[in-house]
Amino acid sequence: MDDNTVQHSTGNRWWLPIGLVILILLILGGAFWATHPNLFASKATPTPTPRRMTATPLSATATPKPGPTGTPRPGPTGTPRPGASATPKPAPTATTPPTPKPSPTALNGVHTGTFTHTQAEVNTIQQGSNRGESAYTFYTDPFRVVTANLPHYNFNGSFSVVAPPTPPAATPTAVSNAQGQPSVTITVSYKGARYAVILVQPVQHGPKGIWVIQQIKVV
Repeated sequence: MDDNTVQHSTGNRWWLPIGLVILILLILGGAFWATHPNLFASKATPTPTPRRMTATPLSATATPKPGPTGTPRPGPTGTPRPGASATPKPAPTATTPPTPKPSPTALNGVHTGTFTHTQAEVNTIQQGSNRGESAYTFYTDPFRVVTANLPHYNFNGSFSVVAPPTPPAATPTAVSNAQGQPSVTITVSYKGARYAVILVQPVQHGPKGIWVIQQIKVV
């Protein structure tokens, strides 16, 4: 009986220290867990923070409507007017002197007064004479000018030169008029009346200058 009792006591003594060790480990483990909870906690899955969607307002870009397409109206078609065709003036001949300026009708219905000729007319005659054209060369002789052109001043019918005597007996003496132009006077007889025909050299002076009738008056 005694032997069995001793063996039972020895076994109880080994369990006691083992239990103490376990208890101490539990206490230490609990203390460590209490001070380091993050080591044992499972990592939390981060909750996604919902992003606030900022609504960007869409600016309404007004697309300009195309205006009505204006169909261009064709402008009036200008019909070009033909330019004035310069009708060449006939060259003066023995029966076509420069046109005299209208003047009062004197004795026997002839034209008397002072007459003017355009610069273009006298230049044409002078240039034609200088070129030796027969339609103009007689203008360098005042007697021939009187004979050829007096009919255009209503000296209709025959008339005769009274003074000075016609060449070769004499030549008219030229004098300067108020404008400084050489001037000669030839007197003619027509239907019982006498008329002084005054001629001047409007362009060139001297033998090659032309003569034109400037004035006719009763004497």
